[in-house]
Amino acid sequence: MTAREPVSRVRSMRETFESGGQVGADLLEVDWSRTPLGDPEQWSLSLKNAIRILLTSKFSMWMAWGPELTFFCNDAYRRDTLGTKYPWALGRRADEVWSEIWDDIGPRIARVMESGEATWDEALLLFLERSGYAEETYHTFSYSPLADDDGAVAGMLCVVTEDTQQVVATSRMALLRDLGVRMSAARDEQAAVAEACHQINADGRLLPFSVVYLFDDDGATVWRAGTAGVAGDHPVAPALIHASSPSPTWPIAELWDGLSSVVPLAGRFEDVPRGRWPEPPTEAYVVPLAQAAADHPYGFLVAGLNRYRPFDDTYRDFVDLVAGHLSAAISDARAIQAERERAEQLARLDQAKTDFFANVSHELRTPLTLLLGPAEDALADGAAPLPPSQAARLETIARNGQRMLQLVNTLLDFSRLESGQGRSSFQRTDLCVLTAELAAMFQSAAEGAGLRLDIDCDGDTVAYVDRDQWSKIVLNLISNALKFTFEGGVSVTIGSDDGEAVLRVSDTGTGIPEADQPRLFERFHRVAGSRSRTHEGSGIGLALVAELVNAHGGTVSVDSAPGEGSTFVVRLPLGHEHLPAEQVAHESGTIAVAADGATRSMVAQALSWLPDGSQPEPRAAARSGQPTVLVVDDNADMRSYIADLLHPEYDVQVAADGIDALERMAERRPDLVLTDVMMPRLDGFGLLHKMQGDPALTSVPVIMLSARAGEEGTLEGLEAGANDYLVKPFSGRELLARVRVNLELDREQRVRQALERSEELLAQAQRLAQIGSWEIHLDQDTITASPMFYELMHMSAEEMDRLGTARVIESLVHPDDLERVNLQIAHAVPGEIVRYETRVVLPDGRVRLFQARGELATDPAGGRVLRGSFQDITDQRATQERLIAAEAEREAATRERLIAEQLQASLLPQSEFDLDSLDVAAFYRAGVEGTYVGGDWYDVIPLGAGRTAFVIGDVMGRGVRAASVMGQLRSAVRAYAALDLTPVEVLELLDRLVQELGSNQIVTCVYAVHDAADRTLTYANAGHPPPLLARHDLVDNVARIEATGPPLGAGYFGMRPEVVALEADDLVVLYTDGLVERRGTDLFDGIERLAEAVRDHVDHDLAELPAMLAHDLLGGEVDDDIALVLVKVAEPEDPGLQVRLDSAETAARQARRAVRLQLAAWGVPEELAEDLVLVTSELVTNAFVHARPPIDLRIRRTHHEVVLEVHDRALLRPRRRRPDDDDEHGRGLNIVEALTTDWGTRSSESGKTVWCTVRV
Repeated sequence: MTAREPVSRVRSMRETFESGGQVGADLLEVDWSRTPLGDPEQWSLSLKNAIRILLTSKFSMWMAWGPELTFFCNDAYRRDTLGTKYPWALGRRADEVWSEIWDDIGPRIARVMESGEATWDEALLLFLERSGYAEETYHTFSYSPLADDDGAVAGMLCVVTEDTQQVVATSRMALLRDLGVRMSAARDEQAAVAEACHQINADGRLLPFSVVYLFDDDGATVWRAGTAGVAGDHPVAPALIHASSPSPTWPIAELWDGLSSVVPLAGRFEDVPRGRWPEPPTEAYVVPLAQAAADHPYGFLVAGLNRYRPFDDTYRDFVDLVAGHLSAAISDARAIQAERERAEQLARLDQAKTDFFANVSHELRTPLTLLLGPAEDALADGAAPLPPSQAARLETIARNGQRMLQLVNTLLDFSRLESGQGRSSFQRTDLCVLTAELAAMFQSAAEGAGLRLDIDCDGDTVAYVDRDQWSKIVLNLISNALKFTFEGGVSVTIGSDDGEAVLRVSDTGTGIPEADQPRLFERFHRVAGSRSRTHEGSGIGLALVAELVNAHGGTVSVDSAPGEGSTFVVRLPLGHEHLPAEQVAHESGTIAVAADGATRSMVAQALSWLPDGSQPEPRAAARSGQPTVLVVDDNADMRSYIADLLHPEYDVQVAADGIDALERMAERRPDLVLTDVMMPRLDGFGLLHKMQGDPALTSVPVIMLSARAGEEGTLEGLEAGANDYLVKPFSGRELLARVRVNLELDREQRVRQALERSEELLAQAQRLAQIGSWEIHLDQDTITASPMFYELMHMSAEEMDRLGTARVIESLVHPDDLERVNLQIAHAVPGEIVRYETRVVLPDGRVRLFQARGELATDPAGGRVLRGSFQDITDQRATQERLIAAEAEREAATRERLIAEQLQASLLPQSEFDLDSLDVAAFYRAGVEGTYVGGDWYDVIPLGAGRTAFVIGDVMGRGVRAASVMGQLRSAVRAYAALDLTPVEVLELLDRLVQELGSNQIVTCVYAVHDAADRTLTYANAGHPPPLLARHDLVDNVARIEATGPPLGAGYFGMRPEVVALEADDLVVLYTDGLVERRGTDLFDGIERLAEAVRDHVDHDLAELPAMLAHDLLGGEVDDDIALVLVKVAEPEDPGLQVRLDSAETAARQARRAVRLQLAAWGVPEELAEDLVLVTSELVTNAFVHARPPIDLRIRRTHHEVVLEVHDRALLRPRRRRPDDDDEHGRGLNIVEALTTDWGTRSSESGKTVWCTVRV
């Protein structure tokens, strides 16, 4: 280093400590003189540098230096690892600081110090006593040597990361995963608990020991279901625990209620299981095994807690999850067990049902034989033939007996097949012949239903079948096809395919939903909601087919879709090798299909489904007045039987199902419906629901017929709304009695409802009319009345009975009316109406006016009874008086209105105008009758010389006074206009006039002057709605000409005139507020609507436009006067001539010549032209006398006159006066007045103008 080089200052250790955070600050407090290291300022440079690196690092570090390995650390290590050892550890010997783990780390540190080589450990388990107990911790760290200034190893640096949370969490997650996977495979409760205990025991560190207990049904006892880490019968895990025990091992009562708790173990148990730890747990966490949707748990889990880990929320949640896995496994196991028990129970029930069917079938066959035999014998007895009616009854018995026998035989077949007792006889059979003969038996039934029955057989289809069973297979499939087919037909095909006999029965019927097809061949399964010819059926036909096909070693299947029909396919193996040898008959025998009872029954049943079967036999015509009973049943025999029973007393109609019944009821409403419950298309409950939703049918009584016996079936029918429920079988007498009683009850109910309705209507009428009815027994001094009478009198029936008639009248009738009322009652005679009005003083002091009407009658005992009504007419009389007053007021208002309208009409100008260069249309409408007439007004005033004044205003007020003020203002305006004043001057004069008329008088007004020569509109506005201007070239832009001053009569009046240039076809719209103002809406919204209407109709004829605008804005509703003036600028007929005269000497001559030439060009008669030339000379000469040049001369022509104007720069107007004989002044104006139609003067800021007109 040279002398010029700067010397960098070495920081002192104090500065290092001061910048070293909290640890640095605490290092300053260490008494280093008592350590082997001594004064920090004297430390070696290597140590100082190591300390600086340590304190400034954000990574967790500690170091040891010197012969005693003095301890240092940084803020990160203090925060993460030291715990309660800080700040005591600073400056201490390292073996003192970490005395509890020195056996683990001391040798590693010694090796580093001796060899100078670093060490590395990953997730090393160390039991640190940093929190007041030995704590299970895991650390990944490296010990690195530190050299002194001389290069010798003087210390050690440890860089460390604590992995405790990660290691513990990984172990816990592994256990929870294994519990979920392994327990899910358990099939029962014991296996699930055993597997859980096995998994817990596999890692004895998380839970040193565990015990699972399960409650009995009432929670009085728990039994041990499994243990982990517990050997034999240990005191922590007794086999049984009784809740009644004075000191149970675990808190059973709290656990039964679902409460968990931490139980101390020290002092309660000896030799507590310790799992894989050197010391046993000191606490156990006892948690219920919760049961979903139940008040009490399955049991509880006793979990011994690792004493080396704090029992914080994380640890508690872990044990709760273990308990949750146990609860779920127990729940699943019990559900599986319950399902297993249910399956076993169903199997037992199924077997019992099969046995029952077999026994019942055997028992039923004997009585059926005794029923069918005599019936068939009687029908076949030619020696003693039965009368037709009796024969029909026996035929019904025989048909339905055969059907019952068929059902019994089917049930018996089922029981035999399931029990294995059925013995088949398989014979070699030509299936084509047998099947064709079986199918042909249904030909008449198919034709009667309008269906095709196609039979297609392969002549070489021979198989071994039990012919009786094959017949049942074919008959059931064909019968089923006919039952569900309404259009098209049924086809039956038999053939062979790939070593199998194949039977196909196809139909074009309603089809089968896909969801029902897998269960189609189950016993008693029926497709809900499918359309069929009848709802009858046991649901075992297809199931029997499946059983019989299976007995042949074959299969049956179905291919179907809703609305597209169905195809049933039966496949049987050819040959007989697949059949039991002992049941094979090698002799085929003759094939013959006998029409036995079962076959005849199935065919007869199919015939009963035909449409004709729904009609009853012809009977005598019903007598008039008989109640109508509608019988609804899908069984033709049942319909016929019930109809025969009811016909002598009732008019009987029949329907085959609910849909048919509704159609018949739409044509004719029955008095009672007798319906079966189970029917196709719409069953009895569906029919009942439809009737309840139809107001015309909801009151028709319904009796339901059902084969479902018992209280449950009856309650279901009655709760659905049926009036009665009759269980099959029933007797004819019982059915007739039920029908008779329900019709009588319905009649009585209708009478009662009519009476109640009549009473309701009467009570409503009395309440609405405030009328009470009464009956006075004159001989008994009693009064009886309707509820409304008591309500009107504010007295109860008991009070009136207690007081008696006389005192009731005395207490209620006004004293001034009492004598007259008593006389009316006393003089009542039979046949005459008693009428009177009286005031009634009610108990609350109010006086009401009543009208009484009554008549005298005689009761059965001969007593005199006065019956009548008492109506409160107080409000009615008050309304009449108000109507009379209102009518008088209306008549007065109408008279005032007519006067005002006549006054307004007399003051308003004519509606047709002849103006120079302008077209004007006006509109006025008074308010509707009943409203007050206002002071809306307008005027159009020709001022001469092509100038026209327009005024429109509104007098705020009503009636005649407003119209009167309007008349005064109109007259004043015309007078002021004659003076040729400016618009502002006119309104100022009107303001003074309005103030003189009264302090409360307010008037709005617009005064405007149009000058045809200048094509300008000069106007002033006193608080009136702003006029609208529709430009000829911008018809889509209708602008408001805004107001410039306050209303007349409002006080200070200051405004200036405004001038608007107008072009041909421009339209100015003047109006009053009645056209645009509406109550509750903004005035400017109405003005905008008017502007919109102007835009819409601006191209229409001007004469029609005002009425169109009024219609668009008002329609037919007018509640105020309206006035509307439209001014449209016309194209000028001739621009005329304008001459500027500069010299007084030549002016008169120049002017005469110019005027003469212009008049000649217009073709004005010569005499008139000379008069105008003379007038021109006088006016020009006079102008030069009173003013300096230049002088402007203008002459123009309208369609009926010539206008001459002379303008000078003088501000004084010429006066008219009679001249003396020798005086020339004034003579020129007299000449002008004599020779012209009209003349006048006007002043402006630029001078004065003298004008005159001559009609041509």
